Amino acid sequence: MPVLLFPALPDRGDGARLGGAPPSVIEAHPLLKTHRYLLTLAADCASWTGGREVSVVLRAGFRIEDEDVVYPDMAMRAIVHDPSSRGGRDDLGWPGLRATALIPGTDVASTPALVRIDDEPVLIQGEPAFADAVRADGHRFLFQIDEEGWPLEGELEDVIAEYLWGYGSVYFYGTPGADGTVRDIVAGFLDF
Repeated sequence: MPVLLFPALPDRGDGARLGGAPPSVIEAHPLLKTHRYLLTLAADCASWTGGREVSVVLRAGFRIEDEDVVYPDMAMRAIVHDPSSRGGRDDLGWPGLRATALIPGTDVASTPALVRIDDEPVLIQGEPAFADAVRADGHRFLFQIDEEGWPLEGELEDVIAEYLWGYGSVYFYGTPGADGTVRDIVAGFLDF
């Protein structure tokens, strides 16, 4: 059964969250010298987390026309880390992305999920071959971030200043160890 996450207010300092300052435990991570924080998946969101959180970052200044949109050199990265509350470094967050909670909900046509954690991806173009390269490296699908899930009205209509990857989805993959825990997560492809 998929876990579906939606932006919601009020913002939260721990658990699943979007925008604002990254978790304090990753503020000094080397990737944050070149990337900006987008969101965190809570430690209990899936069995493959092994009780750790997953934070997604995007290369600073990224534009959809850039060249780093193909696996294995994608601009989107995931950091697996110990659970941590939101830090104080707002400057490490993605500009124009408002801080909110990410809460579980039900996917309906009028309100699609921003994050989908599942065994299989939901593809925009219906082309499974997009995952061939990442699957050839032994990875399996873990979650996707789908820009159709950005709120378009109400109190969160301004949650994002502009779309990040062409109103598409980014699909993340990993390889579980013998205990079922994924320690490294990679962005597999972009579909729009």
